[in-house]
Amino acid sequence: MKTKRFQKFILSSLLFLLATGNWPVATSFAASLLVDDFEGSETKNKLGNRANVFIKAPSKAMVSRRGDAVQGKQTHVLMLRYEKKATGGPYDSGGWCGYYTLLKSPGALVAPTPDNPNPAPIEEQFLDGSPYKAITLWVRGEKGDENFVVGLSDRHWDQVGDSVKSQEIGKYLPAGKLTTEWQKATIPMDEFFLDYGQLASVAVVFEGDLFPQGGHAGVVYVDDIALE
Repeated sequence: MKTKRFQKFILSSLLFLLATGNWPVATSFAASLLVDDFEGSETKNKLGNRANVFIKAPSKAMVSRRGDAVQGKQTHVLMLRYEKKATGGPYDSGGWCGYYTLLKSPGALVAPTPDNPNPAPIEEQFLDGSPYKAITLWVRGEKGDENFVVGLSDRHWDQVGDSVKSQEIGKYLPAGKLTTEWQKATIPMDEFFLDYGQLASVAVVFEGDLFPQGGHAGVVYVDDIALE
């Protein structure tokens, strides 16, 4: 008797699913999101958002595009030249510098019309990064003695004007450090304790105690910043 009741239950459940289309589906992660491959605009990334250097004197940085071969493929990459000073600036720490690329879309004013003379401005749109599990980027150094950390900001840190930092980049590289050869860095999202649903920017940062001598000048090359 119990077997027949169980069979009827299974049959009725299948009929319900067929009728409603509410089949259970396996949870999957989002496809990777390419933030920038440095093939287009020099001031905007693949998301159409701003990208540039940031500096706090006396440290400084500049960027340019260069042709290079990554994984045997000719492409354009970001050349990031930096001079991280050892002294001077806030707290006599030498300042800081780096490169940022925005994940958020900026807000904008809306032109008034006769029907709507006081339109509400378009608000900033922060990126929902919750489907992704890592930040990835291809990197190499010009000499192999370079170093940096990756910064990630959400709405809060964006308003403060700062970011949550990863560990030194070598932790995420197969060789354990930057070399003159291209390597893919994979930085788990859980390295950053913030609101993944409202991401604002990703940055390459030269600051703090990255260099034992306190300051350093060098060049790093970056390609294919993505969320995966």
